Amino acid sequence: MVSTSSVDRYDELRREWIAEHAGIFSMQIRRAELLNRRIRRRTRDVAGARPSPYNDHPSHPLLTRGVKTVEGVLEVSAVIAAAILAPIGWPLGKLIYHRSESLIPGRLRSYPIPAFLWSAVALGALLVLLYRPADTLTNTIVAPWLLAQLPAAALTAGIYGILNGWLAVDGSTDWWPLAPPAPTVTLTLPLLPDDMTAPSPFRTIEPADPIDRTPLGAGAVRPMPRSSKLIVAGLVLNAVGIVWTLAAVGVGIKTFAEQAFTPSSTIGSSY
Repeated sequence: MVSTSSVDRYDELRREWIAEHAGIFSMQIRRAELLNRRIRRRTRDVAGARPSPYNDHPSHPLLTRGVKTVEGVLEVSAVIAAAILAPIGWPLGKLIYHRSESLIPGRLRSYPIPAFLWSAVALGALLVLLYRPADTLTNTIVAPWLLAQLPAAALTAGIYGILNGWLAVDGSTDWWPLAPPAPTVTLTLPLLPDDMTAPSPFRTIEPADPIDRTPLGAGAVRPMPRSSKLIVAGLVLNAVGIVWTLAAVGVGIKTFAEQAFTPSSTIGSSY
């Protein structure tokens, strides 16, 4: 089995993108450091001049860092909110991300971020259409919370693709960027006789190169620069769906509380 560090999944491009867009968030800085450690480990495996492994000191995980800064409070708040809203969808989405990443670069040439974001939109739309507040607390809160784990898993897989720097790789804005087929090799040269023709005294035009050297994502494949409209629209629709679902559940809780704590009127009672 090939180890994770021995396969180059555009680690250098992703590390550079994450480092440039990390901002104040230490979680992203740690992701860039882990990718850098993977790159250095692969360099030690294939190169003679090996960098020292003792120079790799990535930041500690979030749970082991003290929350003393504004960005630390924001990160911990986001993690707590995700753990409460999607305790099943979060680990399931992370598993989907790692399984999809393992297909690169063999079957996929990049991570399909729009596919996961719009899958979350479709599953969330079904949740919105099926949700009906009921008289019981289970149907009002627990049922939509459990159903929301499916779109949360797809949304988590898409967000992990963004956070891990796949926007720096061409094809990440496509629906399902399949790896290009391997070029066919035609071995006709050994079957031909030796060419004993002397060079021409006149200047001639060199024959055209039969190999297409157009980079992926350019020319007839897709216009550059890459468009991120699908990703932005998917993120916006997912945010709207999350806000709408929370508001609908809040209204259902309010209605349930009013019905539970409002005393029923007695008709025909005499004192």
